[in-house]
Amino acid sequence: MASNNAPRLLLLAFPPLSVRAALAERLIALGVTEKLGNRLLRFELLHQSFSGRLLNPSNEQCDALIHACAGISAHACTLRFNRVEGPNVEAGRTHCTLLPRGKPKAFAETHASVSRHLRASGFEAMATGNTPHMTLSYNALTSFANIPIVPTIDWTIDELCLAIGGGNPYRYEVIGRWPLLPELAAPTVQPALF
Repeated sequence: MASNNAPRLLLLAFPPLSVRAALAERLIALGVTEKLGNRLLRFELLHQSFSGRLLNPSNEQCDALIHACAGISAHACTLRFNRVEGPNVEAGRTHCTLLPRGKPKAFAETHASVSRHLRASGFEAMATGNTPHMTLSYNALTSFANIPIVPTIDWTIDELCLAIGGGNPYRYEVIGRWPLLPELAAPTVQPALF
């Protein structure tokens, strides 16, 4: 997160309450909340980015992006989070991140569709190379090893939001929402191996 709380506009998805509740329960059980302490983001801030940020957006820019985003045609995608990537403070990496298994093809296709549309609508700078993840902390104070999450925490992203982030405390104001098309191929669940 930027060092100041200047308003920034971005396209993202927020996990539903059920996913946030499952995540909170699992992070407590795994000791992640204790390890991060007050450096853990508030759960209402967790999100998956689909664009870069536009700092200090004008009303005209917000209106133009609302209009542009209304034309996005992309499919829902499921992320299966299977690990917490711990921070390595000694190496200068203070982020702690929730990561899914691999780089899901459906996510890559959805992200590519969003990026193409942003570029075609004149918002090239916002069409960035986001990866599938949710940041749990931007500024952890202590290092810890990666922690597996078994079973996975699954989230089907079925809606994109245009939001303005900023303020103190930091928060998001959603100014537009658009449903995604049905998922083309939901991930299969592998039965337990004995």
